[in-house]
Amino acid sequence: MNFAYLTSLLTPLQLYPWHFAALTLLGVVLGAALFAVLVYRRQLKWQQESTEQLEENIQTRTFELQVALNELADKNRILEEQNTQDALTGVRNRAYFDKKILAELKRSRREQRPLALVMLDIDHFKQINDNHGHLAGDAVIRGVAQRIASQLKRSSDYVCRYGGEEFALILPNTDAQGVCELAEQIRLTIAAAPFDTEIGALQVHISAGCYAALVAPDMLSTDFIHAADQALYQAKKAGRNQIKLAVASDPAEPAAPEGNTDELLQ
Repeated sequence: MNFAYLTSLLTPLQLYPWHFAALTLLGVVLGAALFAVLVYRRQLKWQQESTEQLEENIQTRTFELQVALNELADKNRILEEQNTQDALTGVRNRAYFDKKILAELKRSRREQRPLALVMLDIDHFKQINDNHGHLAGDAVIRGVAQRIASQLKRSSDYVCRYGGEEFALILPNTDAQGVCELAEQIRLTIAAAPFDTEIGALQVHISAGCYAALVAPDMLSTDFIHAADQALYQAKKAGRNQIKLAVASDPAEPAAPEGNTDELLQ
């Protein structure tokens, strides 16, 4: 009976072999298409997961790189601070002054705003070293630097140790009246109270030369430095413990005789 049943099932195949072949082929094609769709969807999901993982890795690496760059920038900034900082006083050093004055000259020329420079030094400093020793002299230099810095209220103003007991102040956007007022305030602040040293309190005075001008196209940093130096020489010559302002024509004037200048700056 089962054999007869199977025979009945095969009867359509015997009667319509081409129809059966077509249906079989269609089934195979549909199965292959379904399999291809499943494979494609699986591959697409894998690619999406891979892309998301790659983006996450890129973001992580980018963040790590940014952190490393920030750390490097901080280290470079600290290194630059150390390279441009005077070890004794903590203010900027001569190397920074040379770089900064050039930048400020360019800005003054571009913006047509006045630039001022102050050159000041400690009166009779050689006597302090000779009579009380270099440790006392160092204490005085540190104290003078601190009092100068305390009078600078703008972040754009800089005090630099120019060399020995001499300091230079770079004051952007400052005219002749402004630079004289600031230099006089610094002079009074330094003279107001003695400085504590290992040998006791020492009274100190300073002399200062000031110069302010709009930077002309042909002006150099040496013009500003020379003018302020000439004014400082005049302050020393006039009796010290005072400030002098260089007039606009001073950069072209000849320097004071070296012998007299060295003697007055002691």
